[in-house]
Amino acid sequence: MSQPQWKLVAQLGDVHPIDYGGCFVYVDETGVYDPEMEILDSPEDDACKWTIYRFDLPRCTWIDGILSDNKFHPDHAAWFAKPESERASRPQDSTYLADVAQCCGQPEEDLQAMLCSEDPKERALAYLQIGQYHGFENFDSYPLTMNRAEVEARYAQKGGAK
Repeated sequence: MSQPQWKLVAQLGDVHPIDYGGCFVYVDETGVYDPEMEILDSPEDDACKWTIYRFDLPRCTWIDGILSDNKFHPDHAAWFAKPESERASRPQDSTYLADVAQCCGQPEEDLQAMLCSEDPKERALAYLQIGQYHGFENFDSYPLTMNRAEVEARYAQKGGAK
């Protein structure tokens, strides 16, 4: 299998992502790997450490009322999109897409459509909202931490966050 050749296709969020945080969307030009998103979380205190979460943007499916991020098992709901039919038995869970939609003020159907879109930027916007609701550590348990010089070098090389 060939190695990915990542290309930046979108920078979402603030125009000064190193100072205020940002989101970068990458596609593999070889077409082998799913697009990926990188979240740059700028420090809010004197720690001066930036956190970088990076994760896949799999295209979801919507079949028989189940939103799945597993192309091999489309009958298994994504962890962030339990079917509403399960809410009565587990009302304490917060892993329903309707909760994310309500929090961000967007119709659930729009989030579903974005997650099923072929456009990686559309998917990135939906995953961004899910990450903001549930926390990005649910997508990347081992984020990178860097100082400012390392962050500036990283994004100068990738063509983002100038």
